[in-house]
Amino acid sequence: MDRFLAALNALDEARISACFTDDVTVFVPSLQAGRVSGKPAVNRIFHDYVEAMRRTTSHASIVPEDLRIEMADRLALVSFTVHSAGSTARRSFIFRSVNGTWLISHFHASNLRQ
Repeated sequence: MDRFLAALNALDEARISACFTDDVTVFVPSLQAGRVSGKPAVNRIFHDYVEAMRRTTSHASIVPEDLRIEMADRLALVSFTVHSAGSTARRSFIFRSVNGTWLISHFHASNLRQ
């Protein structure tokens, strides 16, 4: 999780992509209703995110709050929130150990406006 957040905050697309399994899936309801499947499609989502962020800043500042990690064998569930003015971002990740490296195999994002 630390490796992914460091890459995301640095807006480093190659390092972000390196955190995903080839068969990664994501739910990002603010972008589309359905599941996005496969590393190329997920990379496009993060490419668009990085491009949008770079219009206003050179880095992001995502700091997880209420971080929770549950592990079982080769899987780990990581969830946290990020609070900002007027909204709470809720994030859940499933990591899978692939050849000794923990990679994101599923990611779910939702935002709650307050």
